[in-house]
Amino acid sequence: MTATPAISRWLTIPVGEFLRRELAPTPGRWQATLRITLACLVCTIPIMAFHLKQPVMVMIGMFMVTREDISTTLLGTLLAILAATAACGLLLIYYMVALDLTWFRVLCVPVLIMAGLLMLRVVNPPVLGLAVAVILGFGITIPDTVASIETLNRMPFYYCWAWILGLGVNLLVQCLLNPETSRSLLLRGLLTRLDAVEQLLRRLAAGEPAGAEPSALASLARAGVVRPLQLLKLVRAIEPWLKKYEAELRAQFIVVDRLVTAAAVLETQDVPAGGEAARQRLLRLADACARWRTAIKHHEPPAVPAPSPSARPSAKEEPDALPALAEMERAAELMPFTFPGRELPAELKLAPGQDQGGLLAPDAFANPEHLRFAIKGALASFVCYLIFTLSAYPGIYTAVITCIVCSLSTVGASLQKGVLRFAGSAVGGALGFLCLMYVFPNLDSLGGFWFPFGAVMALAAYVNFGSPRISYCGIQICLAFCKCAMQTYGTYTEMRVARDRLIGIALGLVVFGIINGRLWPVTALATTKAKLASALRALAELAGLPDASDHAPQLTEAYALRLRAHQNFGAVQELLDSSKFEPGAARRERLEAIHAAAQTLFLHQLAIVQHRADLRPAAVPEPLRAASVRFRTTLAELLLGLADRLAEKPESPLPDLAAALGELEQAVADHLPQVADASVAAHIRARLALYQEAVPIALKLSKI
Repeated sequence: MTATPAISRWLTIPVGEFLRRELAPTPGRWQATLRITLACLVCTIPIMAFHLKQPVMVMIGMFMVTREDISTTLLGTLLAILAATAACGLLLIYYMVALDLTWFRVLCVPVLIMAGLLMLRVVNPPVLGLAVAVILGFGITIPDTVASIETLNRMPFYYCWAWILGLGVNLLVQCLLNPETSRSLLLRGLLTRLDAVEQLLRRLAAGEPAGAEPSALASLARAGVVRPLQLLKLVRAIEPWLKKYEAELRAQFIVVDRLVTAAAVLETQDVPAGGEAARQRLLRLADACARWRTAIKHHEPPAVPAPSPSARPSAKEEPDALPALAEMERAAELMPFTFPGRELPAELKLAPGQDQGGLLAPDAFANPEHLRFAIKGALASFVCYLIFTLSAYPGIYTAVITCIVCSLSTVGASLQKGVLRFAGSAVGGALGFLCLMYVFPNLDSLGGFWFPFGAVMALAAYVNFGSPRISYCGIQICLAFCKCAMQTYGTYTEMRVARDRLIGIALGLVVFGIINGRLWPVTALATTKAKLASALRALAELAGLPDASDHAPQLTEAYALRLRAHQNFGAVQELLDSSKFEPGAARRERLEAIHAAAQTLFLHQLAIVQHRADLRPAAVPEPLRAASVRFRTTLAELLLGLADRLAEKPESPLPDLAAALGELEQAVADHLPQVADASVAAHIRARLALYQEAVPIALKLSKI
């Protein structure tokens, strides 16, 4: 396999440092761990009392759907139960039709797996496809591992009831003990951003320099508000308050995001030292952020402040005004209108067609990658199925499940998940072995069983609530331990289950790795280049937005482009993490450098777009406006050229951005004296300063 050198490099990373970083406590992690551990312990009571079948399925369902807030957990639970019921019904029909026809049953294996993987790829939310794919994967291997026809006919019901029991108990525990809702998460996201902006403003007002390391504000600016808006869109049907005030809450995120991005640019600039006017403006904005935090916390709209002559710098002070600070002041004027009961400004309203969404992905029937993805996973699963059936070794049926769950969009992501799957199974199997050999023989009650069982479930849950780089390992610890500890209801010390599981996982990883690397391979690095190219095209569209007398539609379009760029940048970061499991360290470092430079340029472009509200076409001399348009067009062409390079399209010479800036500087020097309004002249100089800051970043980007 081509990724073997990458595994060797990954293994040279200090494991202790990796575990220290990934297992470090985070807010709410212990509480989430205790809740899911309690749910697992409660489920052992009916499992042990009634000797329920498939206890592993009871536990694994909880780990798959539990999230930080109760709203998302409730939605995931309902969807998972719906999907599991449909999958179990399909399995029952499959058993009734195919058991007597061996050839037909064998041919149905890849078809059913491909159907599950297609659902996983194109159905929203993914938990629907995941539940169907996992249950189908387990179900199609059962006829070759269970000898009793009577047991086999009951198996879909065992699966369904086990799934419903685990999800139901977990939902009850979460409802009783989890105070976190999607509403509280969203409001805390707003408060966190406002607090970061306020702290920066007060620090700058006090004359404290910015730190050398990227601040929390810069991280918030780069992350954007894509995830909060996706959460709002996902759970609005669960929480009536969110559905009622969705437009207002979305507008608050838009305004606060504008504050954050402008503040991130302001942090990199030099605030005039000793300027009392600038200090007062900073303090007024900081006080406004504090008022909004109080208003959001208590759900009370703040009063709309009356315009004050002292709230704006005078014409004499305008030349020292920073454009990022002016943008924050404009956002401050919009914020009171985002609360319920106020009319939303036009620039904060949702554009027509922007809220499109549905059960299927937009390209579900047009993108051939979806079908290729399903074919690769189904082929690998079918090969593993033939291996364990023809070799009469049913204990390694987990090879089929491995091919299903490790089917991800790129080679690197699949390999990363495979490593986590094997590592988690090894840890869980080892803990199960120790408990079977040295702990369980000394216990004679359910209460005694709870201590080691609860300890391992707590470990699995704690790992599960970590970052995506390690969370899947927690599910595997739970699964492997339960396979050992709950394989029977009497004394049992046979370790074949743990051994066969590891062998099956290793077989699945090898087979899937070979097929995934040879048949339509999609590498994380190649996908990263495509996503970066898409982000650069969004930046080019931002640069090409025209000036208009009515600025609201332009800002609405700019915000849609902002969300698209943030989505691409977020996907790039995830792909860069998984690309560490692929060869090509030099290419990855280059893409990381492009990613960082593009994000910095993105923040400056947002500042430029938002700054245009002060520069109406009629207020600017035509030659100067034309020079500004030519500069933006040149910047857009440069970004499109860089996007084509990343996409490996035929290259064309990049335009001379430095020359375009020089032409603009000359136009400003020649025609600025003709501008009678001192405020407009000051803003022309401020925008030129933004252009001058953006050009070195764009030129650096073109040379990486």
